[in-house]
Amino acid sequence: MHSISGFIELLRVSHPLARVKLLSIVVITMVVFVALYVSQLKEYTAPDVAKLIIIEGRVSGHPNSWEHNRSLVHFSVAYKLDGKREGKPIYTYWELYEQSGLRINSKVLLTVERQEGGSVVRGLSTLYGRVLYDDRFNQQVIAWNNESINFKVFLMVLTSIGVAAVALATVVRYRRELFQGRIGN
Repeated sequence: MHSISGFIELLRVSHPLARVKLLSIVVITMVVFVALYVSQLKEYTAPDVAKLIIIEGRVSGHPNSWEHNRSLVHFSVAYKLDGKREGKPIYTYWELYEQSGLRINSKVLLTVERQEGGSVVRGLSTLYGRVLYDDRFNQQVIAWNNESINFKVFLMVLTSIGVAAVALATVVRYRRELFQGRIGN
């Protein structure tokens, strides 16, 4: 059973009680994933200009395509702030990243906002002044991320409702057998 068609076949040959249990497990699993996706939503907060500082950092992660928008790349940067090493994700366009010549351990200039319990990177530029990431772009990345998550949540909720409806239809169809205990566990 390594596919949806295999799962459907399993449902067809299962007793109604087992079918309802399997469908219930699917619905519960999907609801858990919906909750996990919703927890990934982010809210943009404008920077507090009084808390911004410019520090040197280094590229600490290889670039990867961003699953929400393949024209973007995400990678990590690391820096020390108040003696504590921090690492944060950065997003930029693939083309800009390639043109910049950045590699692991390349030095970069970061605009960082100090916050309670850490910091937020508000900008990244190369040592020769090319801006690859700024707060306006960060705001757009947050919006794209939230749009993608909301779309996935919508699809998963619709699918969960459909699966729950099939489970309910099975209960209604086989209610006598299910509630009289004629079907085995």
